[in-house]
Amino acid sequence: MIAVYILLSIIIAFLIIALVMPTAFTYEAEIVVNKSKAEVFDYLKHLKNQNHWSVWNLNSPDMKQEYTGTDGTVGFISAWEGKKAGKGAQELKKIVEGERIDTELRFEKPFKATNTGYFITTAVDANQTKIVWGMSGDSPRPFNVISAFMKGTLMKDFNQGLTNVKKNLEK
Repeated sequence: MIAVYILLSIIIAFLIIALVMPTAFTYEAEIVVNKSKAEVFDYLKHLKNQNHWSVWNLNSPDMKQEYTGTDGTVGFISAWEGKKAGKGAQELKKIVEGERIDTELRFEKPFKATNTGYFITTAVDANQTKIVWGMSGDSPRPFNVISAFMKGTLMKDFNQGLTNVKKNLEK
């Protein structure tokens, strides 16, 4: 009987946390790359380049990809499906040349979600560029609690991805 009360207490606590936690989220990571803003921006706006730096792409050798449109332009879609990567698509929604790239991330598996991804580039000087990589969205209750626990893993992947971008561009 005590086990039932403990289990009920855990469930009630989880639901209370889900009610008070926000459902909206924004995650961001940043890095400075020793390249000009123009070079960095051009590299980031081509979604096919993610095959060379994205942790998810690099760790999913079985991933099948399909592209629609012209890479580096609004409307380009990169779709994927793989055992580790799940299934989804990323669409270039808005490009402010040299400044910002906005994408829509549509996840189908292992869970359904639609989020906004973005890159912001800022010149530190003529040969250094700060990249901010972010993702924002809304995680409905009670999944907002799970989303909070996933933040650490996601931030680790963002930071590794940006480190890979830096390494690739500074070769």
